[in-house]
Amino acid sequence: MSEIRKLPASAGAQWLLDAFTLYRRAPLQLAVLGVIGMLVSSLILVLAQALPSWLGILVQLVSVAVGPLVFGGMLVAVSEVAQGHRASPVHLLQPIRDRRVSHLLVPLAIQLIAVIALGTLLYVMMGPDGLTATAEMFRKMQELQQSGATPSNEQTMALMTGVPVMRILLWLLIAFGTFVALSMAMFTQPALVVFDHQSGMHALRMSLQGCIRNFGAMAVFMLLGLIAAMCIYFVMLIVMQLALMAGGAGAAAFVMQLTNTAVIMPLYVGAVYAAWNQMFAHRGRAAPPPVPPSNGPGNIFAA
Repeated sequence: MSEIRKLPASAGAQWLLDAFTLYRRAPLQLAVLGVIGMLVSSLILVLAQALPSWLGILVQLVSVAVGPLVFGGMLVAVSEVAQGHRASPVHLLQPIRDRRVSHLLVPLAIQLIAVIALGTLLYVMMGPDGLTATAEMFRKMQELQQSGATPSNEQTMALMTGVPVMRILLWLLIAFGTFVALSMAMFTQPALVVFDHQSGMHALRMSLQGCIRNFGAMAVFMLLGLIAAMCIYFVMLIVMQLALMAGGAGAAAFVMQLTNTAVIMPLYVGAVYAAWNQMFAHRGRAAPPPVPPSNGPGNIFAA
C-alpha cells in the first residue's frame, strides 16, 4: 500500500488555514522562537566579521546551517502547540538531541549541486561566444538606459545580434523546472526527517513524490499562500513606513526582518506541519519507521 495519501485540491487551502490556527494558539511563543533563530544567525555573522577572512568564511557557512536547524526545531514546537502544549525555546535543540542535524542539511548540499549543474549547463549551451555576446548586450543596454534614450525596435534587434535567445529561453525553462522540483522535494522534507526519522535524501524523494501526487493541493496552497503573503507584506509596508519616519532605514529594515522571522516563518512551518500530517501521518508516529539502512552511521544519503 502506498505510504502517501491522495488528497483533494482543497487540502492546500486547509494547510494554510491550519497554519493560521496553530499560530493563533501561541503567537508570542512561536514568534519568540523565530526571533531566537534570527538573533543566533546575526551573532554568528557578527562573529564572522571579527575573525580573519578564511575563518570568517567558515563561520558564515555555519550561519547558513542555522536556518534548517531552527526550522526543524520550530516544527517540533508547532507539533507541541497542535497537541495543546507550550512551545519552548528548548524545542529548537530537539533536532540536535535526536541527531537529525546532518539530515536536515542535505537540502543545502542538493541546492549547491543544482546551482553548479545549472551554471555548467548554461556555459555548455551558450558557449564562450554566446556568453560574451550576452554580456555585451547587457552592457550596451545599460549605457542606453543611463543616457536616457529609448532604443527603437531596430536598435534592440541589433543589440541582440549574436545572442542565443532560444538557448537562453530553454535554459530558463530548465532552471524553472529545477526550482519547482527542488521546492516540492524540500517542502515536507524537514517534517519527514524530524518526525519520521527518514534519512535526508530519502525524505527529499518522499516529499517530491507526495507533492507530485498531490499537485492540485500544492497549486492551491501556493496560490493562496502568495495572496496571504501579499496581504501580510502590505501591512508590513505600512508599519515599515512608520518605522522609517520614526527611526530611519535601520528601524524599517528591523521591522521587515522581524516580520519575516516572527510571522512569516512560523506560519510557513505550520503549513508544512499540516501538509506532512495529512500526507504521511497515517503511517503512525508511535513507532516511526527506522532510518533506511546504510553502510555506516555517517551515510546521510542512504535511501
